[in-house]
Amino acid sequence: MSLNELEALRQEMKKCVRCSLCKLIPMPTIQEAQFTSACPPVDEYHFHAYSGGGLQVMALSLIEGRIEADQDLASIAAACTTCGMCDVACKFIMAAERMDVIMALKVHMAETGQLLPEQKTRAENLERYGYAAGEPLREPGSWAQGLDIKKHPEEKADVLLYVGAGVHHDEKHALSARNLARLLQKAGVDFCILGENEPESGIEVYWTGQQERFEIQADRVVRIIEDTGVRTIVTLCGEDLGMLRAIYPSKGKHIRAQVLHASEYLLALIQQGRLQLTNPLRRKVTYHDPCYLGRRSEPPRTWQGEERLTRGVMTYFVPPKPINYGVNGVYDAPRQLLGKIPGLELHEMQRRREYAYCCGGGGGVPDVHPNVAQTAAHQRMAEASKSGAEILVTACQRCRQNLTRWQDEDPLDVAELVDLVYEAAGLEPQEIEADSGMRS
Repeated sequence: MSLNELEALRQEMKKCVRCSLCKLIPMPTIQEAQFTSACPPVDEYHFHAYSGGGLQVMALSLIEGRIEADQDLASIAAACTTCGMCDVACKFIMAAERMDVIMALKVHMAETGQLLPEQKTRAENLERYGYAAGEPLREPGSWAQGLDIKKHPEEKADVLLYVGAGVHHDEKHALSARNLARLLQKAGVDFCILGENEPESGIEVYWTGQQERFEIQADRVVRIIEDTGVRTIVTLCGEDLGMLRAIYPSKGKHIRAQVLHASEYLLALIQQGRLQLTNPLRRKVTYHDPCYLGRRSEPPRTWQGEERLTRGVMTYFVPPKPINYGVNGVYDAPRQLLGKIPGLELHEMQRRREYAYCCGGGGGVPDVHPNVAQTAAHQRMAEASKSGAEILVTACQRCRQNLTRWQDEDPLDVAELVDLVYEAAGLEPQEIEADSGMRS
């Protein structure tokens, strides 16, 4: 099946003209040579095979029988963080779907038994515990203890707060979830949570190509959310926004409720006068765009037509095909939200919005290529420091984790956007008791 999917993308692979623009941010956006690169595995290994273009060539070689699916190819494909930067950079000059090929290649590697051991472990954890990261440190749902929040199915609400799997394995993320919940309560929002019944999105089996496992998990998530009858879903983490808003629909998994990131929802509450940020934070910050909150959060658009070849190389579409250039992700809301915090100064990095450099934490890369994750984090922190900021702000728990994991030489603090908003709202600091919800 997966080989047929790759074969259907043959023309996409053949569009690659070896220009290597997939390795760089588009040239008109470059400000200085230090921050021109676009691809973490290329920055680490300095070899074309690891680039978006290199993966197109190998996929073509595979379907034409010049190479075989083996552990070497699996390792190269596994170095891709699935950040989508090569896809966006390539579309600066042509209409090509690089991520479609890369993800189909990953699916083929999984279906031919070439998963790496670490990738298998994540999938086994998902099946055994319900979470790819393994058994939760605390009882699921315990992050909300003492907050008096409605919980489905016992209680109903129009708004569902979807906090994601990170709250079960990362105490800082659990605290961010509590902070977001308190902000919603302060604004008078009628909302509910799924508590111990909240499933994770399945992103970790999606980006390693384990398609069957991903579809089972996505179907479960859709079924549980649809059963709530909510009209709006607010996600805490950027990666969950990308999954529910874009990746699920691309796989035919549709949620009827409107899906918003916390930054979008909090900004709307402020604009409506329901939430006030009155506590000044006199700090210099820069903002890191998470890949799945930004360029990978554009919902797919349907198109029917014909792709035609011209001059033996390039193709065009009749009628014109809508193309996702990565520009319609969630970029403005986080920045506007930061702008609502009195005293805060935003210093932008050179690579930002749809051309933001990946933190290195996605794709399962920290498990199988920790050196790639480390190189990416150091690159991004160096760029943040160059901006003149004191704090790097992000809106994705995986970004925060990877950027702080390798922070020995980096002086910047890394903060969750929601936590800064919470502080600016003047609410009392929260903490999670050491033994609260701990598994025995």
